[in-house]
Amino acid sequence: MNRPQRGFTLLEIMIVLSLLAVLLTLVGGALVGANRAVVKADRYTSRLDERRAAQGFLHQAISQALPLDMAENDHSGAGLFVGSAQRVQFAATLPGNLGGGIQLHTLEVSGPAADRRLQIAFAQVQDNVLRAWGEPQVLLHDVKGVSLSYRGVTPTGEATGWLAEWPWPNRLPRAVRVEVQMEGPVTWPSEIIALRLDLSGGSAGAASSGGTQ
Repeated sequence: MNRPQRGFTLLEIMIVLSLLAVLLTLVGGALVGANRAVVKADRYTSRLDERRAAQGFLHQAISQALPLDMAENDHSGAGLFVGSAQRVQFAATLPGNLGGGIQLHTLEVSGPAADRRLQIAFAQVQDNVLRAWGEPQVLLHDVKGVSLSYRGVTPTGEATGWLAEWPWPNRLPRAVRVEVQMEGPVTWPSEIIALRLDLSGGSAGAASSGGTQ
């Protein structure tokens, strides 16, 4: 004699569905957490790469500053090397992959407080007139601030300490220290860049290479 088969009760079905819902919630939460971790890691890596690229470019550009005055006129701000705590201007050669040629470099922080950027602008002499060369290039986003300082030799031959402003625009400093305050977990190690041309003593000579401290 065959027994009648017993089906699932409504209560059992509801319990199974509840367990499946809990399981799906846990799996979904784990996937969302993993995706957030991947996005965060990608963002950190991108910021780190951006900082390294900015440091590499600044090291190459500042170390090759040339004893050229490219200002359009003889106003008091003109000179071979004009540097303050948040802005520096000098002539240097651009790498070939960026267009080459001798350009006037202007490094400064720009933009509103919510979107401050470390950027560099270029200008070139064309038909005896200094003209902007391309658009300013952003080196670093989300910048809180920048602090530039300079070290070199006075006109009387005395070595200086670190100065917040370079007071002798017609002389090249021996080194520039670049400090940047960045948003987020990525930090900017204080970087000291030595100029390859040392004219602070009155004659050209090789300077030691820059480094990071």
